Amino acid sequence: MHTGRVVMKPRNQASAAPLKLSLTMSGNAVSRFLPILGEGILLKGLGGETVEDFLLKAGAVSPVYLKERVQTVFLNGKALDDFSTAQVADGDSLALSAAMPGLAGAVLRRGGFYAAMRRQISHEAQTQTAAAGEISVILKLFNMVARELGPEFLKQGVLVSGDQLRNFVERQGRWAWNGCLAAEADGQPVKVSQIAELVRGREWIRLSVQGSV
Repeated sequence: MHTGRVVMKPRNQASAAPLKLSLTMSGNAVSRFLPILGEGILLKGLGGETVEDFLLKAGAVSPVYLKERVQTVFLNGKALDDFSTAQVADGDSLALSAAMPGLAGAVLRRGGFYAAMRRQISHEAQTQTAAAGEISVILKLFNMVARELGPEFLKQGVLVSGDQLRNFVERQGRWAWNGCLAAEADGQPVKVSQIAELVRGREWIRLSVQGSV
C-alpha cells in the first residue's frame, strides 16, 4: 500500500468549489465505496497539532478507538509509534490500519515488541513545531479501520479528487451502482450513468454516501 507524503498542495491552488455528489444506497451497498478510503481522502484541519489531536478534531475519531483499534499508523510512509507527540504538516499523508497478521503485522504495530526491527522505516520525532493555520492532509484507511470508520466518514462526506473518483467509477463499472437508490449533484437529481462525465475535469468532489433509512 502507498502511504507516503503527497506532493499536492490543495489549499494553495485556485479552484472552483467542489462538486457535491450525494448517493443513497440500499442495504450494505455503501461498502462498495470503502476502497476509495484506501486511496486517500483530503482532510482539512489546524496545523501545529499532533497526529492524535488532528485525528480527534478533524477526523472526529474517538480517543478510545485510536487507542484500542488503530494498531498501525504511517506518517508519510514511515511507521509511527507515538501519535501523541508527532505533528502533522500541510501535505502530509496519514495511513491507519488495524492489527495486520503475521510477522510483518507484528513489526509494524505501534509500540510493539518488534518495533526495533523496523528502524529504517520508522518515523523520527520532529524537533520543530509545525506552522499553525489550516492544513490539508491525505488520510488513508485500511482493512478493519476502513470497514468500521468508513461508513460514517462517507455519510458525513469526504473530499476526493475528481480524477480519483472518475477512475474509481470507471474501474467499478456498473457494479458500483447496484443498489443505488438516488444520486444528486449539487442538490439536483442525476442518473448514475451521468456521474463519470459530471466529475470529469472537476478538481475536487465532496462525496457523500449513505444507506437508506
